[in-house]
Amino acid sequence: MPATLSVAMIVKNEDQVLGRILGQVQSFCDELIIVDTGSTDNTVELAKSFGAKLYHFEWIDDFSAARNYAFAQCTSDWIMWLDADDIITETQQQNILTLKAETLNDTLDAIICSYQIAFDGNGECLISMPRERLIRRDCGGSWQFPIHEAYVLNEPYTMLERLDIIIKHDKPSVYVERSVDRNLIMLTRLVEQGNESPRIWYYYAKELHHHGRLEEAVSAAARHVALNHNDTFSKYQAMHMAMDCLLQLERYDETIEWGLRALRADGSRAEALVDLGVAYFRQGQYTQAIPMFRGATYCFKPNCGTILEEYYSWKPYHYLSLCYEGVGDFSTAIEMGLKAYSTIPDKQVIRNNIQCFTQKLP
Repeated sequence: MPATLSVAMIVKNEDQVLGRILGQVQSFCDELIIVDTGSTDNTVELAKSFGAKLYHFEWIDDFSAARNYAFAQCTSDWIMWLDADDIITETQQQNILTLKAETLNDTLDAIICSYQIAFDGNGECLISMPRERLIRRDCGGSWQFPIHEAYVLNEPYTMLERLDIIIKHDKPSVYVERSVDRNLIMLTRLVEQGNESPRIWYYYAKELHHHGRLEEAVSAAARHVALNHNDTFSKYQAMHMAMDCLLQLERYDETIEWGLRALRADGSRAEALVDLGVAYFRQGQYTQAIPMFRGATYCFKPNCGTILEEYYSWKPYHYLSLCYEGVGDFSTAIEMGLKAYSTIPDKQVIRNNIQCFTQKLP
């Protein structure tokens, strides 16, 4: 008998997008749980119109508390959490139906899916991450952390990666500004209260970075690294975040220092290699930059942490093209430019470069 599946969501003032996702989950959802945290628009009425079981939860500045409350209302074998501004295409709906019929069982505790959270003007994914998306209801875990919450399973547990199942996060611009301001306010309060969680400091650094408060973001990233003794993924990403801030500040020696630290934390990923190359490139040090970009081209796209897609596609090849032009190797510059061409969003840049490099060939 196929497993049953609840969809659990927490919402507030989401009537611009809620109908989209509620319509999409109808094909695979056995129970729809909506927890409203204080809407003043038509969110509640909209949820009711889709047959949701509606609950109210007084907002206490704690996303985990709200999500745990939503999970507590579910009665199906498995629970899938979603946000109001998520999108599940028809293809992915069918994939989830197949997952229900063939895979969900009581020997598994969670299913990891791909979460795409940023896109270019053509709809191509820029940033993705694996996320625990489907949770067996009686696995014994819980949501933790008041903001940027995560579902924490009790040891031992079994998880299955299904990165072919993709959830897209498409937040309208007005919602983006509302959420990032709220997030920074909440995180600042936690830090000022003396919170020493590495996760809180990591996301505090991210929000400062997003707001352009680059010096503060570097300091917060450093604090995360100092506190973090176990999570290599977030430590590496905090180091890379500091690199990006320092690149924007044109402090290249410090960028290189952070980059070398990031490689010691995780030498298998491309981000630090690429931005080390950028730091050398901007100083005209092409022979130092080339090995960094070359190394990045051998990195496989990871299956953990935040994945910046351009670092695993066009970006290292584009910079290699420019570096080889810088050292006068125009044929290799053209070769690298052609490798960047298939995935770079602005293909005209490559066309212009190749035309220029071709004219310089002996």
